[in-house]
Amino acid sequence: MPTGTRLTYRGRSITRCCLSNRAAGSLGLLLALVLSFCPGCSSRPSAAYQAMDLDGKPAVLDAGPNGAALVIVFLGVECPIANRCLPELVALEKELAPQGVRFHHVYPNPDETAEVVRRHRREYQLSSTAYRDPEWRLARQLHASRTPEAVALTPDGRRIYQGRINDQFAALGVGKPEPTRHDLALALRDFLKGAPPSGISQPAVGCSFRPAP
Repeated sequence: MPTGTRLTYRGRSITRCCLSNRAAGSLGLLLALVLSFCPGCSSRPSAAYQAMDLDGKPAVLDAGPNGAALVIVFLGVECPIANRCLPELVALEKELAPQGVRFHHVYPNPDETAEVVRRHRREYQLSSTAYRDPEWRLARQLHASRTPEAVALTPDGRRIYQGRINDQFAALGVGKPEPTRHDLALALRDFLKGAPPSGISQPAVGCSFRPAP
């Protein structure tokens, strides 16, 4: 009778001693299940992004259970450039949500209360989930500083794109009637076609975050 053989799973091995083939198979399956649910065993863990929902409770921003990507867009209620891009964001979400892209809108200005944000969303008919980030924790994590600024990420945190929504404005008060390049949309469409996340960045043009009064 053999004294022991080795079972290997993901580079880890255990000793099988005097086990039947059926028992060894069951043990291997059990080991696979344990390692699959083991924190840190996955080569691409989900990234954690947190903000505050409009009821003041901590919330996790993610791509959903079967999501392909998440897009976090920082918005300001009174920022004219942010408000000008809202129709494009609504249309882009309608186009890409069926492909697993989940949009989150985050309001970083501390003086924009939950009620102010709700009123803004009703006015512009926005349906994406809205959050507040009054202490800029999420903004600092993502290195965002302006509204509007979009950050597109894979579920495990690889950056697909960050920056402006489009090229309509070169600076505050300096713009053209219509944009000619839609940077966020182009990056997401390329990614969904199979391109690797490039991490392309275009400077965000808009309003700087306002600190607490």
